Amino acid sequence: MKIGIIGLGSMGQMLVTAFCKSKAVSPKDLLVYNRTREKADRMQETYGVTVASSAEEVGHSADLLFVCTKPLDLLPLVKELSLPSQVHLVSVAAGVSIEDLEAVHTGPVSKVIPTVTSQELRGVSLYTCSSRLTGEQQKQFASLLSSIGTAQEVSEQEIETATILTSSGPGLLAGIMESFAQAAVRKSPGLSLDTARKMLVETMLGTAQLLQSEQLGFDQLIERVATKGGITEEGLRVLEKRLPAGFDELFDMTESKHALLKERVKQQAANNQEKGD
Repeated sequence: MKIGIIGLGSMGQMLVTAFCKSKAVSPKDLLVYNRTREKADRMQETYGVTVASSAEEVGHSADLLFVCTKPLDLLPLVKELSLPSQVHLVSVAAGVSIEDLEAVHTGPVSKVIPTVTSQELRGVSLYTCSSRLTGEQQKQFASLLSSIGTAQEVSEQEIETATILTSSGPGLLAGIMESFAQAAVRKSPGLSLDTARKMLVETMLGTAQLLQSEQLGFDQLIERVATKGGITEEGLRVLEKRLPAGFDELFDMTESKHALLKERVKQQAANNQEKGD
């Protein structure tokens, strides 16, 4: 199966790295294109992938095509490409719906929200597919995503909330841990920030491995660590006063951002339709 990737920003490059690292795709079967040739050449030098001379070459050569452009660039590009109907089109753009994709491509379409941690073959890739996919196509797609981490199918109604947990999660967790480290250094200036950060990284790694290896729920791990009347239990009480409202605000904010982006995509499609008429 030939896999094409148009756009080598952070997500496009991550997909190339992950697919090659997992050996799920032979580099010779991975065709890439980027408007700035330098990025594509760098991927070729590193992994041996094939560099296309145009987006059209990728679109008309691939069986499975990942378009990794900005949301407002995606639909005009796909419309311009006039992809063959057998090409399975995959968008990684937030705010672009299955319905939007089906309006510009007659073949099978899917959405996937990758995560930067997939380059380490860990993390969750969220995906949702149109009814145009055959059972075999959906099985192959899920298998490909599973090769670079965990593939989780979700509905379009769920994907925006789930994205905060998976794709945004690494950045959000890093932000939380940075605040944690900074607070420790403010309390004990003799502790270097670099040391505090390294402690937290090891703590996160150990916590994740323990949760996974023993199949523990978060509540079960809390029970194991937080003894009655102990420091951890008191610390959790402090967090319970602050965190819930902050996370509720986070999800409300992202819902608003997604709504605004979807409206812009819809308006763009309407404007293009008027021009076509």
